[in-house]
Amino acid sequence: MKYLFQALVTSILILSAPAGAQDAAEEDTVVANATKRVDPALAAFFAGDFETAEIEFEKNAVCAHRVERNFEAGLEAARDSSIQADVAGDINTAPQPSGGAGGNVSVSTTPAITPSFSVNTSGFEKENYTKKRTCADRGYQIYMMGMSQLQLGKTEDAKKAFSRATKIKRTLYDAHFRLSLLEYQAGNVDEAKKQFKSLTKIANRCRRCEAKKEIEGQVSYLTNLLGEPN
Repeated sequence: MKYLFQALVTSILILSAPAGAQDAAEEDTVVANATKRVDPALAAFFAGDFETAEIEFEKNAVCAHRVERNFEAGLEAARDSSIQADVAGDINTAPQPSGGAGGNVSVSTTPAITPSFSVNTSGFEKENYTKKRTCADRGYQIYMMGMSQLQLGKTEDAKKAFSRATKIKRTLYDAHFRLSLLEYQAGNVDEAKKQFKSLTKIANRCRRCEAKKEIEGQVSYLTNLLGEPN
């Protein structure tokens, strides 16, 4: 589908960290990636136009969400059609003779009804290519929206965005790190430690991943700041 490259982004907080983390399907697959094609959102971010970047990343997230819902609707339609086809097949299966009294046995020749279904993907590929918009990885798009808000001084909005992003994509380690710092700066030490604990869990899974040194650096920094996570 898309080629990937490792991208670093800077922020006003203490450490620089990569743009995001790919969901870990296996133990050692926590990696920091962004799409190779620089869409309007990333282009604005790297150009320092964070107001435009915030808007564009939010649009990317909305587009990605629509694609997710469309995919889920297609799966649901496929499941329902499969069930209906099975039921229709059972209804139209002729009873088999089991012996007994002689006589003619009539067999139904009515064909089984097989409902058809289609997955509606209209508009998304067209939108993706004509507008160069990224309609994938909703957690990452929301995370980058938070990064843009952070650069604009919208601390509370950034916290909400990072929190949303981690709920969608739990291995966004940099979002957990920044949330921990933001909560600490706001005096919410317990919440800061909660995010720190989530980061350490990711670190434990990241035994040989690309982001290992970076995550370890974040864990070390928060350990000095907060002590060991509970």
